Amino acid sequence: MTDVALQGDTIAARRGFRGRLKRVAWYFDDSEASRSTGARTVRRLVAALFLTYAGVLEVTTISHGDFNTTPLFFMVGAGALLINRFGRLTYYFVPVVLGLVAYLTTSQYVNRLSLPVHYTPQLRAEEYLTPGPIPTVWLQEHLYHGRTGVLEVFSFAMYISHFAVPILLAVGLALTDRGRAFALLMFGILAASLLGEITFVLAPTAPPWLAAQEGYTHVHHVLKSTLYDLDLTKLAALDGDATKYNVTAAVPSLHVAFPVICVLTAIRAKLPRIVVGGLVLNLLGVTFAIVYTGEHYLVDALAGALYGVVAWLLVRRLLERGSRRESTP
Repeated sequence: MTDVALQGDTIAARRGFRGRLKRVAWYFDDSEASRSTGARTVRRLVAALFLTYAGVLEVTTISHGDFNTTPLFFMVGAGALLINRFGRLTYYFVPVVLGLVAYLTTSQYVNRLSLPVHYTPQLRAEEYLTPGPIPTVWLQEHLYHGRTGVLEVFSFAMYISHFAVPILLAVGLALTDRGRAFALLMFGILAASLLGEITFVLAPTAPPWLAAQEGYTHVHHVLKSTLYDLDLTKLAALDGDATKYNVTAAVPSLHVAFPVICVLTAIRAKLPRIVVGGLVLNLLGVTFAIVYTGEHYLVDALAGALYGVVAWLLVRRLLERGSRRESTP
């Protein structure tokens, strides 16, 4: 079989898969059955049940000293049902979920191959780039008073927003049928995650709080203390537990890579200025939070920004090349 025939078969298979997903989306959102009074009633009932379940799950989880992001997905699904866009949401997110499963499966294996941890390279780079105390130490000396206040709660909110904001942005892009922007965002994040995972395996690096435990610097583990003060005891116990997740994944900071990809995507999609401005503020807030709380050095954040830009540009180029191939007879 010739290369042209193989390429044609590949394109046909890809279009066939997308076509089936598109048909599912049409059935849920635009078919005569989905527009009936009975269907609207069922959607509202299911959405109400999803919202109720999400609320009960989150309240119960927090009352037991933990925090769970799963209810966010239930709330998004409920919102899509209420505005009759659940099919469209499914159409866009199924390929992303498949890619995410592949990424998580891979990360389970690569975490077993950890090499010796690097404590000093990023610390030395930080000392070279910034006169006086490194940024984390300087911020904590001037802003941290040994207790949880508004700034610490804000930092916690910014810390977890690197996960929530891209999901909300992706949902908005999907519901407004901005397919190219959605692909740029979600596959850009997947690409940055894979590039980061490779780096974590080849060069494990310690965050400031871990370096402080080994005596390399003097940094408070602010995030962990904040979680305890907020009575999120289970989540606090998880923070820094090397048996539960990879604590030597400091460089690059994916906390910064994800917001950078969000900003680039919003600019490329020509979203309203208020949206772009909000995403820029979120990027600045996340960067401040991870440095202030001792979760990352400033150089980790800079590396994360670089990874985010590279991953986004790579995905954009591949998408553009794929579009040109599909448009060629």
